[in-house]
Amino acid sequence: MKRRPLDSAWTNWLRENLDRRCDPRELVEILRKNNFALFSIKAVMGAAFPAEYEASVTAPPSPSAIATPRLTRENNPKLTKVDTNLVQLYTLDDFLSPRECGDLVAIIDQHLRASTLTTQEKDTAFRTSRTCDLSMLQNPVVAAVDEKIAQTLGIRPAYAEGNQAQRYDIGQQFKAHTDYFEPNTHEYAVHGGSKGNRTWTFMVYLNEGMMGGGTKFFAIDKTFRPKLGQAVIWNNLYPDGTPNPDTLHSGEPVIMGHKIIITQWFREQGAGPMFY
Repeated sequence: MKRRPLDSAWTNWLRENLDRRCDPRELVEILRKNNFALFSIKAVMGAAFPAEYEASVTAPPSPSAIATPRLTRENNPKLTKVDTNLVQLYTLDDFLSPRECGDLVAIIDQHLRASTLTTQEKDTAFRTSRTCDLSMLQNPVVAAVDEKIAQTLGIRPAYAEGNQAQRYDIGQQFKAHTDYFEPNTHEYAVHGGSKGNRTWTFMVYLNEGMMGGGTKFFAIDKTFRPKLGQAVIWNNLYPDGTPNPDTLHSGEPVIMGHKIIITQWFREQGAGPMFY
């Protein structure tokens, strides 16, 4: 996603928090996470901009290190690795409690918009869900979940995109797609930006009991049925850092009821150390 200058609402937010003597570095990281350009942030902050911030932007770790974050190395009894050599793919049961899921759903249903695509697609039925830009709400419930996701995966939030939610009602779907940006394309030029490609996807089901709505991975012919609080986590890249087409997946149409998920995408580059 292309970096953009601060708008008036975020400029006011930044100035108010500077007046409150909030940590300037934390403010910069929040703004960068929400895809604002560094030059614009510096212009508003002036002398308050933390001079050491740019110096802390380090070269990304090796692809093999990105492929082996904390999640892949810890012995968690609720974590299951899918038995395949085609894709790094895991499920994590009870990642969020029923209460955490309910709190998020209550927030999401108040802030929905039509979902969009990063590619040019003529099929108007390709993605028909609705989206909530959770990261834009500055909500403490969302912030706590963001931190929980990052800590569980082992990659700091500075390397993540803003958390998004998707709601699928009857008939809505997301046809077969990959999460990474195809290198050497207009899509990559627009959305890769300074953060590079997407690495890990961390998706969590916030409800269950609907008909349809599974997440299907085509290369392994496996469909995950929504399970309350369960996370489905996968690496969109091979261990050498190139995109993995075997991550092709779809959000199957909902037949009865509805499905709500949250999705956090991580990137190759960010500010400061990648790993905790």
